[in-house]
Amino acid sequence: MRKNILTLLRCFLFALIIAAIGSKTYAQTPATYSSADIYLQLQKLNVLGSVLYIAAHPDDENTRLLAYLAKEKQYRTGYLSLTRGDGGQNLIGDEQGIELGLIRTQELLAARRIDGAEQFFSRAFDFGFCKTAKEAMDTWGHDKILSDVVWVIRKFQPDVIITRFPGDERAGHGHHQASNLLAVEAFAAAADPNKFPEQLQYVQPWQAKRILWNTFNFGTTNTTDSTQFKMDVGVYNNLLGKSYGEIASESRSQHKSQGFGVPRQRGQAMEFFKPLAGAPIQNNLMNDITTTWQRVAGGDDIQTQINQIIAGYSFEHPENSVAPLTALYKTLVNGTAGYWQQQKAEEVKKLIIACSGIFAEATANAEYAVMGDSIKVQLFINKRNNVPVTLTAIKLNDFDSSIQLALETNKNNSFNKTIATTNQATQPYWLAKPIEKGSYDVENQELIGKTESDAAYNAIFTFSLNGTLLPLKVPVKYKYTDPVKGELYEPVVNIAPVIVSAMPAVMLTNILPGTAATANPMMQVKYKANINAADVKLSIHINQGTTIVYTKDTTVNFETGKTFTNSIAVKKIFKHSLSQQLTVDVTTTIKGVSTVYSSFLRTIQYDHIPHINYTYRDNVKVINDTIKTTGKKIGYITGAGDKVPQALTQMGYIVTLLNEAAITPDNLKQFDAVIAGIRAYNTQDWLTGKYDILMAYIKAGGNYIVQYNTNNFISNVSDKIGPYPFTISRTRVTDENATVQIQIPKHSVLHYPNTIGDKDFTGWMQERSIYHAEKIDSRYETPFVMNDANEPASNGSLIIGKYGKGNFVYTGLVFFRELPAGVPGAYKLMANLIALPKTK
Repeated sequence: MRKNILTLLRCFLFALIIAAIGSKTYAQTPATYSSADIYLQLQKLNVLGSVLYIAAHPDDENTRLLAYLAKEKQYRTGYLSLTRGDGGQNLIGDEQGIELGLIRTQELLAARRIDGAEQFFSRAFDFGFCKTAKEAMDTWGHDKILSDVVWVIRKFQPDVIITRFPGDERAGHGHHQASNLLAVEAFAAAADPNKFPEQLQYVQPWQAKRILWNTFNFGTTNTTDSTQFKMDVGVYNNLLGKSYGEIASESRSQHKSQGFGVPRQRGQAMEFFKPLAGAPIQNNLMNDITTTWQRVAGGDDIQTQINQIIAGYSFEHPENSVAPLTALYKTLVNGTAGYWQQQKAEEVKKLIIACSGIFAEATANAEYAVMGDSIKVQLFINKRNNVPVTLTAIKLNDFDSSIQLALETNKNNSFNKTIATTNQATQPYWLAKPIEKGSYDVENQELIGKTESDAAYNAIFTFSLNGTLLPLKVPVKYKYTDPVKGELYEPVVNIAPVIVSAMPAVMLTNILPGTAATANPMMQVKYKANINAADVKLSIHINQGTTIVYTKDTTVNFETGKTFTNSIAVKKIFKHSLSQQLTVDVTTTIKGVSTVYSSFLRTIQYDHIPHINYTYRDNVKVINDTIKTTGKKIGYITGAGDKVPQALTQMGYIVTLLNEAAITPDNLKQFDAVIAGIRAYNTQDWLTGKYDILMAYIKAGGNYIVQYNTNNFISNVSDKIGPYPFTISRTRVTDENATVQIQIPKHSVLHYPNTIGDKDFTGWMQERSIYHAEKIDSRYETPFVMNDANEPASNGSLIIGKYGKGNFVYTGLVFFRELPAGVPGAYKLMANLIALPKTK
């Protein structure tokens, strides 16, 4: 029974801050729950229905539908993203590949904390845009990813499965198309005990009632029609104070790396569905599915208990519901151990903690814990209302104590413990082994589908309420106060006593003409001590493949946080007959015990997600190809973020980053070329206002090179870029091995100062070119033609236009991927673009 609206308004912001009942992912601050939130969760206890949404990437999901299903219909709602979004572009930084996947994983978890759905992943690696489902499944491994989808279905047990995309070309992306085909196949396979029988020691076969396609109207593609089942998901929820369009906008705006910030939407929002398999749908998503307690044996009595709790709920005094909730908890845990009984028992436990006003946290004195050392942890509890609660036990790693502490109302209780750290470095579980061709190598069945690794350390508080013992697992976090942002929490990370790095990522050893820097390139080997130790015997080894090409023995004194740097002339140690990769390991001997260290700790920090840490073996790729350059000074206009400036520096250029104020006629005169970073015209609104200055720079003899920009629903180029007309299309060549046809064999871009041939297009990564030019004015030259198989040829990957004494270039060639990856041909081609000759 709902209380009157005045009581509800008085109590809406009655917050109970309970870290323990938040999502299983790390949040930067503990969750806050109002009396209205608790009331909604009480209502959800009576709903025994579940929906699984399936698509390919973070940001593919329909957040409005997820929010509606999770919060309005109160179904257990999940989203299975086949990939972590590793192959996309990045609008907030220069991270690519695995690192972008780590960022997008956390953005997706932030979205789920808002819309209320749960999150799952398969082992598929996002290898970038592809055009067919066959390519996607061949690259991922069809059976491997099908197994993952079946596993999630069997474990989650959805009544209804919904796909975001169709299984044909209307999906617009091979990954999208594959997500539909795999979902439909898994719909049947999950119910077949002969499919993936190795899973059955953990789960049982499961047959969902139906699988639907959530049709859409995106841009020029409208797949909805009046005959399809539809429902309005834009409704307003009084208890939440928001419509689901508003909640969805907040959720979707968490995908900041993709530039997906959207305005809050209000009003009717119809979603359409087309049946794909299973029972037909009539007037309800859950047609012929029992979503009440009548679906389980003995459920009528449970439903009666829940109804009584809801009827007696007080918004002003939620603690009054603790006694009946503990009785309900006993009923659930002592009865039949079915899927829904277990699920609802966990929900009830969280509600008991919330209604009791218990705040419990475990915080460490440092963000990083050194393996084999110790860390100090504060265990903190505060019972914020008058419910009788006794703390009976605390367990924290090897510390396990039985106590009987009756918690006083609003009194802080803290216990300080020092615990031994473990000997395993923190690492996302899917990165524990090297990635396979198109998927992550995860063998532990119970890890598959998980969003992230478990916390490095956990505290378990056991509370007694009304004779019922409730264990509460709380991850140990590092808590600190930022003078601007306030109180923040970050995950505690286990790190090695010594961290090893090698720089730069790519070394060019044969740049002509050479400079002082390029003639004798130096490799930087750094090792950072995370412990204190005197008289450490230390050996540095640089390996080229399996061959040690450099050794240095020394004795040092370690101080925590101190970094040691060694510079090595690469030309003196590099063996041309061996691998191009140089790796480093450091052996320390302390008190007679020798240990080898070879891992680098990478930390990624953005305000909207928790800190991300992972380890890998650092390496340097050595390119000994002759790369000729002309000119010295480059001006670089930063776009969405890339590592091209570092590559240019390796080539011997002096690179100056240009902001709005720096683009003046006088300042540009010093540069041999000006280069616009990826998506510069999408991200720098002021850039179109510099058009006349940039054209004057070209006319006077400068070369202006513009890397790819986009024209799509996320961002577009609103004004002209070059001296002559062209438009930016969505054409791309996704086959990194696609043949590049030379259209103008004598063009200077193919000959000066480097000769460009077929071999310079070998070894490219992920793709050739994206967002080609089209409707190209005849005054532009188009040296290259390329295409993916069975598609028309495109001449828009590189266009060059002479203007006055200089040259304008627009290119979709993915220099931002190939240069950091150390592709020699990409370096030569970039040098030639910079060197395009002036017209006298």
